[in-house]
Amino acid sequence: MFDDKVKELLELAAAEGLTLPYSPETIARLESTGAIVDLVTGAILVGEADTVYRFELTPEGRAVADLLEKEAGQ
Repeated sequence: MFDDKVKELLELAAAEGLTLPYSPETIARLESTGAIVDLVTGAILVGEADTVYRFELTPEGRAVADLLEKEAGQ
């Protein structure tokens, strides 16, 4: 599983043109502890992987989402 995560990180970096902020092994180890690693900034958010965040769309956001759903259904 660890090797799969390292491979996945390397493939993602190549596909997205990213330079990983740390070695893929370090990122995989950090993420296995429940941390989140921002692959762009390098920020490490300790213990955030299981945190539940709730978001609510503004009326404008809801209107855009409805429009996009309608267009996707056509």
